[in-house]
Amino acid sequence: VTHAVPVAARLAGLPHIELHLLPGRGRPTTHAAVGTDTVAALHDLRADLAFLATNGISAGFGLTTPDRDEAATKRAIAGAARRTVVLADSSKIGVETSQRFAAIEDVDVLITDDGLAKEDRRALEKAGLEVVVA
Repeated sequence: VTHAVPVAARLAGLPHIELHLLPGRGRPTTHAAVGTDTVAALHDLRADLAFLATNGISAGFGLTTPDRDEAATKRAIAGAARRTVVLADSSKIGVETSQRFAAIEDVDVLITDDGLAKEDRRALEKAGLEVVVA
């Protein structure tokens, strides 16, 4: 299940994948479905694992994006999952944009790169987030 058109395009036609593309307004910046239709479709779903990207993540404010519809959609995705993994390169750490979609305690794991500053890693781990540098 995805709201990201580029992800759906890569998975479409693979014989071992049953693909479900969520409805909604296509956001030009991210090529993802967002908005009330997307959130409504997520309301009745339960996923074992969700992978999310973010524009910013900080120990104090959580995960953010500058778009309200994107924030509502990501909030619904995280809410539908038993575990949430965030994929964010180190340039996103310490960044806060205008719309929070999850608090640190709503996320289970952050996967990032080795550019993560030691003090940022300590702050995120102290807030309860498992940090994986890949």
